[in-house]
Amino acid sequence: MGKIAQWPSLVFLLLMIFGLGAQAEPVPFPEVWNSISQASPGLKAAELQSQAAMEAKDRAGRHWLPRLYLDARSYQTNAPGQSFIGLLEQRSLRQSDFNPDSINSPDSEVFTRGSLGADLALYEGGMKSAQFDLQSHLSQSQAHEAAGVKVEQYSEVAKAYGSLGLLEQQKKKLLSLKQIIERLLKGYQIGVKSNPVGYSGLLGLKSLANRVQGLLVQYEAQSQAYYMALKEMGFATDGWSPQAEETTVFVDKYLPNQRTESSFQVESLKEKSLVAQEAYKMEKARFRPRVGAFAESYIFNGSRDTANGYTAGIYLQWSLFNPSDYGTHKEAQIKSLAAQKYTEAMEQKERAEKLSLDQVIGALKSNIRLFEDSQKILVEQSQVAESLFKNGSINALQFVEVLNRRVDLVTSQSDAGLSLLQASSQKLLKSRFELPQELLQGK
Repeated sequence: MGKIAQWPSLVFLLLMIFGLGAQAEPVPFPEVWNSISQASPGLKAAELQSQAAMEAKDRAGRHWLPRLYLDARSYQTNAPGQSFIGLLEQRSLRQSDFNPDSINSPDSEVFTRGSLGADLALYEGGMKSAQFDLQSHLSQSQAHEAAGVKVEQYSEVAKAYGSLGLLEQQKKKLLSLKQIIERLLKGYQIGVKSNPVGYSGLLGLKSLANRVQGLLVQYEAQSQAYYMALKEMGFATDGWSPQAEETTVFVDKYLPNQRTESSFQVESLKEKSLVAQEAYKMEKARFRPRVGAFAESYIFNGSRDTANGYTAGIYLQWSLFNPSDYGTHKEAQIKSLAAQKYTEAMEQKERAEKLSLDQVIGALKSNIRLFEDSQKILVEQSQVAESLFKNGSINALQFVEVLNRRVDLVTSQSDAGLSLLQASSQKLLKSRFELPQELLQGK
């Protein structure tokens, strides 16, 4: 049984020896974030998507430019129609070419034709201008999404880093308690079964020692998980530790409570709602006429001669009835209204969640301040209790109770700190967060 009882201590010792945080070089948060932000494939993908949307907007903005085209072809034929037209294109038609035998059974000829043309839309029913506005809103939506992805990545990194810092502080407190308990156990002389009070005190000390050991193993395992998460995100450095900083100070500095009307996600939805409106305008434009001007110049070569010509004019195109287009503008209108209502619903939901998180964050910060005051009181109380225990004024069980309250406080501080980091990171996602200046300078 004695060997089995040593397993938790052995596991903890191995974790502390081989753990990433043991005897490691402190690394500031800006360095961790900048390394991850430069290596993150998710951030790069979001930025590239935003760039692609911007290119699409620029392309749509050139709709008023004329379409230019070049067409060149060389072909051999003995088809009657092609052969006769070829003679006309060369401007070399002869009286003998009207012989029925020549028309019906022409010789095989090689023709070459090249043309250069332009098509300029004068009126498109608002289709292309609506398409440009659609792409503009889509580009802005993509930019908001890219910013939202960056904030989401940042909040995850900050939460992991802050959690590591908190756990490191809590492990130090537990190690301090562990030293006190080990010192007491080493000098405890009355823990025999024949002395029920003394033996009960010995069992209490051993139970407390196991509890502290278990928490140390738990916190070390949690730390390893956060280290691995940051490594997967892109911070590949080994053998480092977070800088020592109080959780509330870290939150106020890197996860501040920013007062913005809405998040990047909601702003992106607003732009997508406008995209749906422009799509509705495009569908309406489908039923309007299109007017344009065109011109084409050509050169034609055959066996008789080389000639050129041109064609220029204006055109009107109007789809009077197309079954596949029937009802499309009504569908687009309904989709536009649905997008507006969905955006309003998400905005309402976000406001409610922000109000709730504000209450949670405020309560957690208040509790953490109370825990810090209690920590000072309990440390002083345990020092007094240890002196009383040594001079026999209190027994071991009474002293164990004081130390147990310190362990309870450590767990309460850990839970409150981790909850504060979680709530603050969630609140960050519901704002248009701008990186702190020191992080921008580090890029």
